Amino acid sequence: MHLKKIIHIFIFIIFSGQVNADNWRPNQVGAFLSSKIARSITDIENSAYFAEYSYNRNPDSFALGAIALEALLANGQITEALPIGLKISKDMPEITLAQYINVINNLNSNANEEVLSTLLNVSPNGIDNFILPILQTWAAAGSNKELGGLEIMKGQANRGVLEPLYDYHSALIYEFIGNIEKAKVAYKNIIERSNNANAHVYSKAAIFFVNNGYSELYNETLIKLEKIDPYSNELFILKNSNSYSSKNKINTIKLGIAEVFLNAAEILFNEGLDRQALIYAQISSYLAPNSDSAFYLLGRIFRSIENNERAISYFKKVNQYSLVAHDANINYAETLYDLEGISNSTQYLESFKELFPTNINYFRTLAELFYKNDDFKKSIEYYDQIFQKIDNIEFKHWPLFYSSGIALERGKNWERAEKQFLTALKFVPNNPQVLNYLGYSWIDKGININQALEMIINAAEQRPDDGYIIDSLGWAYYQIGNYEEAVVNLEKAVALVSDSVIIDHLGDALFFSGRKIEAVFQWKRALEFNPSNELIKLLNDKIDGNILPKAGVNATSKPI
Repeated sequence: MHLKKIIHIFIFIIFSGQVNADNWRPNQVGAFLSSKIARSITDIENSAYFAEYSYNRNPDSFALGAIALEALLANGQITEALPIGLKISKDMPEITLAQYINVINNLNSNANEEVLSTLLNVSPNGIDNFILPILQTWAAAGSNKELGGLEIMKGQANRGVLEPLYDYHSALIYEFIGNIEKAKVAYKNIIERSNNANAHVYSKAAIFFVNNGYSELYNETLIKLEKIDPYSNELFILKNSNSYSSKNKINTIKLGIAEVFLNAAEILFNEGLDRQALIYAQISSYLAPNSDSAFYLLGRIFRSIENNERAISYFKKVNQYSLVAHDANINYAETLYDLEGISNSTQYLESFKELFPTNINYFRTLAELFYKNDDFKKSIEYYDQIFQKIDNIEFKHWPLFYSSGIALERGKNWERAEKQFLTALKFVPNNPQVLNYLGYSWIDKGININQALEMIINAAEQRPDDGYIIDSLGWAYYQIGNYEEAVVNLEKAVALVSDSVIIDHLGDALFFSGRKIEAVFQWKRALEFNPSNELIKLLNDKIDGNILPKAGVNATSKPI
């Protein structure tokens, strides 16, 4: 949030002689530069404002038009983007985003044949190479044209290229044109051959099966969803609701194309491409203005770029009878925590915990928020409530044992924590996270040293680029007095992640290796990476020479 202040400081510096004038407006150059700065720090609102202003001052500039088009779409200002995009689509047809604006304009006019014509002439790049055949097939379906695109989509799915996406839209299109049997086959393909379709797709398949009397396939879908995502809130809703509405059925190509952009946005977001994901999600939301899935995704994207106020506004739009209602409620509470702290966020979650006492995700989120707030006692209380609701311990419960073990360890209840970690390891004996946490804890306490070192080495071999696991390995060598090997691994850990605790560890290892000047340098450097108050005092005491670092618990060497 502090970075957004750069925009206002920048404007003040550039226009310090004008900002107090009643009729002040940014000039063209300043608006363009402000837009670029805002874009670079994902300040979506300011980026859109200054990009549009700059373009309006020079509407003949295609470069400024392209920047304004992208910025306005990201901000959800589709209406303002339409005239700019239509102009660019005529003069620069190679710009895919401008052609999508042309598509939107034709959809608004129900000119389905023009939609198809436009899409057949798009020059795709990036993810558009994958979604264009789907968009074209939807447009053909709406124009009563031959659906040759379905064969292309089938071929792509058979090749394993985003097969859930192609199978999913094949199913939707067959359902749209009334071919229920082929829709069933396409949905069945998702269930049988895909392990990476998301809960949204499985939920749509389940609803199709139950509404069309395919009860066996419906049950198979829920079993598969539970296997790949056992804590899915969509799964909870499907299991606990006996009424399935067809009100969300896609019955226009506008809604079908909206779904394509939504799915593309989800893929982009999962790849960390927030801005492009935002653009496609906003297009989807414009075409399907009542889409709860689009609201939910937009909330997640804005939260990921730390625009929490905007994220909250989208989470609040989600209908409480939607399949994503529980997900939106939890994300709302987590965002509220970031904005306002523990009280309001947990009160909000408590209200839903009482309404849905069998949905452990509300209990789990409460436990996680109290843990984040360093209230480990309260966190443990909620984990205990979860375990009281579990009749039979299964493989899917291992993450609960692991996370509750961490809360117990942080809450100074090591005896219970160790039992939780060991239970988790029974289900996932080679999980690097569990191996690392338990092994690190044993090393730190000076117990089970040999076994702990083996566990951490195992974890490090699986995750050689995980700075925290490599830190554990370095610290393990430190604790047994192998300070030189500790330095080697801790230097690697520091190169992987900048963390005050890891840098402090490196300083200690350097100290016992006889490199005291370098040790002091690292302790001073650790102060730059947001250490806790307790660590700040410890670092300053070591820097000032008031105390010496503690030798490894199983080390016999003394400081050199």
